[in-house]
Amino acid sequence: MILIDANALTLLIIGLIDSGQITKHRRTSVYTEEDFHKLLRVIQDFNNLLILPNIWTETDNLLNNFLIGNFKWPYIQVLEKLVSKTTEKYLSSETGVNSDYFIDIGLTDSLIIGLREEFELLITADTKLSDIAKAHGITVYDLVEERNKDFK
Repeated sequence: MILIDANALTLLIIGLIDSGQITKHRRTSVYTEEDFHKLLRVIQDFNNLLILPNIWTETDNLLNNFLIGNFKWPYIQVLEKLVSKTTEKYLSSETGVNSDYFIDIGLTDSLIIGLREEFELLITADTKLSDIAKAHGITVYDLVEERNKDFK
């Protein structure tokens, strides 16, 4: 399984709606269409994605109010498709707040670390989460690192 965090999921959803909007949307403007296509190649199959309810909620909060007009209905369609194809795993908020990492990385990211035995790859754009995950031996596809490679 591949666990994807909220910022990476946001890029995925915007790209699936209209990859031409990636550079125009304020949540994904640092990325390119090529970043989206790389992300698709890493994922390969949406059935391999593991997503926490917290991540769905964060992503919906990031996108729902900003995707209006011509993009609202495609957003709903993409979200319905992804929810139906992906695996959702729940961990209690109590588990997250009792994590050693809660103070540093917050609830959702603490839950991600807590699920580390459930997935083989983490896709994230969060450097702090990426560093902690790597310290735990989690393989990480870090969108920020990937973007920075293009500027070297």
